[in-house]
Amino acid sequence: MERNNPLYKARRLCQKAAYRVLPQEVLARIYSRAVLHEDIDLKDPKTFNEKVQWLKIHSFPNDPLVVRCADKYAVRGYIGEKGLGDTLVPSLGSWSSPDDINWDALPNSFVIKCAHGCAYNVICPDKSKLDIEATKKQLAKWLKEDFGVFNVEPHYSKISPRMIVGEEFLGEGLTDYKFFCFNGEPKYIYISYDLAHDRQAKIGYYDVDGKPLSIERDDYAHYDVTELPPYFEEMKRAAKVLCEDFTFVRVDFFATPDRFYFAELTFTPSAGMMPFNPKSYDVEWGRELDISQCMGSLHE
Repeated sequence: MERNNPLYKARRLCQKAAYRVLPQEVLARIYSRAVLHEDIDLKDPKTFNEKVQWLKIHSFPNDPLVVRCADKYAVRGYIGEKGLGDTLVPSLGSWSSPDDINWDALPNSFVIKCAHGCAYNVICPDKSKLDIEATKKQLAKWLKEDFGVFNVEPHYSKISPRMIVGEEFLGEGLTDYKFFCFNGEPKYIYISYDLAHDRQAKIGYYDVDGKPLSIERDDYAHYDVTELPPYFEEMKRAAKVLCEDFTFVRVDFFATPDRFYFAELTFTPSAGMMPFNPKSYDVEWGRELDISQCMGSLHE
């Protein structure tokens, strides 16, 4: 696993140190150069990635609704308020310490998620094979981390660390439908298969009607969707409801054979460093995302 790699650990330590001493815009430029091999313009952002990076530094951390909805536990209340509580994955509740979890009471298969970042997940298909002490140690470590410092995503730093415990295990090899929503409208979808296993995953990009886009990811295999699920239009309507309060958000759902579940609201996909191949899509998507109101309010 990457996070057990010594180079990965060293990089995280350097990112934490840099976050304490360098301005956020400077760090964003450094990371974009390192990840995408390109310079970004945060004074006059034009591409999709530039606009997401501008929002993550200047807008999202100051928006209480964004902070609430980036919190993987607090967002559940928002989903209920939007009339979509029936799409939530059942869970046992929230705890702030792994020592408080009644492990005996957990079902044989379950998921535990930390609410204050990404990829802080314990996926347990068989509790009899779970090393509980090692899991508690890992959860305790995650709960101490400030996820917002690693890739300059300060809205995460405002989330109180806690865990969603005993979320229902939906099965192996899940398909995710991720709706990119611009100014209150779903525009594009990226559909992934088996994203929980990261580099084994497959990803495909589509327009909002399910037509394939010629975007490739050099870091993932391509995923061809030959048939949309029967509830696709219902899922799209749910995305529309959940995105209407935000300049930009990605609305994510888990897809099972017979229904869909809410997964999360993502405000800074790839921390604003999403690789586009070809690059022209970064420019095209940037033209469609209007952040002028956010930029104007900053200077009022």
